Amino acid sequence: MEGPALILALLATLFVSSSWGLNEEERLIRHLFEERGYDKELRPVAHKEDSVHITLALTLSNLISLGWTDSRLQWNASEFGNISVLRLPPDMVWVPEIVLENNNDGSFQISYSCNVLVDDTGYVYWLPPAIFRSSCPISVTYFPFDWQNCSLKFSSLKYTAKEITLSLKQEKEDNHTYLVEWIIIDPEGFTENGEWEIVHRPARVNMDPSAPPDSTSHQDVTFYLIIRRKPLFYIINILVPCVLISFMINLVFYLPADSGEKTSVAISVLLAQSVFLLLISKRLPATSMAIPLIGKFLLFGMVLVAMVVVICVIVLNIHFRTPSTHVLTEGVKKLFLDTLPRLLHMSRPAEEGPSPGALIRRSSSLGYISKAEEYFSLKSRSDLMFEKQSERHGLARRLTTARQPPASSEQAQQELFNELKPAVDGANFIVNHMRDQNNYNEEKDSWNQVARTVDRLCLFVVTPIMVVGTAWIFLQGVYNQPPPQPFPGDPFSYKEKDKRFI
Repeated sequence: MEGPALILALLATLFVSSSWGLNEEERLIRHLFEERGYDKELRPVAHKEDSVHITLALTLSNLISLGWTDSRLQWNASEFGNISVLRLPPDMVWVPEIVLENNNDGSFQISYSCNVLVDDTGYVYWLPPAIFRSSCPISVTYFPFDWQNCSLKFSSLKYTAKEITLSLKQEKEDNHTYLVEWIIIDPEGFTENGEWEIVHRPARVNMDPSAPPDSTSHQDVTFYLIIRRKPLFYIINILVPCVLISFMINLVFYLPADSGEKTSVAISVLLAQSVFLLLISKRLPATSMAIPLIGKFLLFGMVLVAMVVVICVIVLNIHFRTPSTHVLTEGVKKLFLDTLPRLLHMSRPAEEGPSPGALIRRSSSLGYISKAEEYFSLKSRSDLMFEKQSERHGLARRLTTARQPPASSEQAQQELFNELKPAVDGANFIVNHMRDQNNYNEEKDSWNQVARTVDRLCLFVVTPIMVVGTAWIFLQGVYNQPPPQPFPGDPFSYKEKDKRFI
């Protein structure tokens, strides 16, 4: 019987003590809010000229901490069962109504109205959780090598600078007090973003001297987030393909004009750049304030490719020119067949004779025609007509030379001339025709050589322009780095390792 009796006695003691504790807390709340006549609409100051000191701190886990002293909520803990902390709903006490001034969604309410903590000295501590959506200007000038400065500006829209004083939260370390001049990062509640990295996260109390102290815009506490974009995703998926496709335009100058694919390759590159420009436009905000670096590069490449298309049309026009449509002047010959090929180190086949291992060029027919004239002048027409036929019938080849008329016989010479004149005229016609044909082919080859020279010249001009333009555009992004210090002219780093003790 002693065991059950002891258990009942312990339970009764716990019940009595618990009821006594609840009664003491209820009595304390009644004492503070009913007997003292607490009014949550009044500021906790003794005189109208006094200001309530509000401390703020921000944690990157959707939390903002507020602290202030309310002298009307002080009590003697020994008179109320040594209760030193009260947990009260925020609608029961005075709150400074600090809101995010530059919010993006237009909502100034917190996500959850958690209790405020009040200790016996009257100090009130409130840690309301909230999801803050701030509106900050985004500069896409150096995209994807950009960095942004986003700020969270907290102020009171109800109380002026004469009524409340905003300041940063204070903490102690080794009996020394310092201001928390940075955004607090909770390692357990913070997850690093895959696209952005935090470079600086300072906090500062700002005073606007142009605004009067009795206005709500005279003071604010601003938390800054200087973040830098991680460009690896854009380098692998956008920049490298764009650069490779753009440099493929140089291959157009290596294609021979007879292939018929020069303009097709250039237009294909132009279409590929247009597709990438369309994809990039979907990744960027619709703004006309600036053109991103990748957009500048694509526009630069598209203009250059459009010029290459025009060059290809001109080269094809030159390549297919003929002496019957255009005249090749001596100035063009000297410039494009002599001067520029020598400067561009273009090799041409030697005309004096075939080099070892080179193809034998087509020889002229003038030598053969001249030999034919000599042959006709020595043989008679009958010998020319029946020489091969007699050999086919087995007759012996005639060893004697053609009939030679007497030198003194003018009639015989005239007859011989009349007989040979048609053959000589035909031979002369063949010679002239072959000479004209050779001149025609040589001038056509000269036009082809002019087209190849223009191709090589454009290759030596477009390639350096593409390299220099690409390097100049992207080096701007590489050297676009966040400042070493968050505020220009202020050497303080605003980091935990560099605390400024008061």
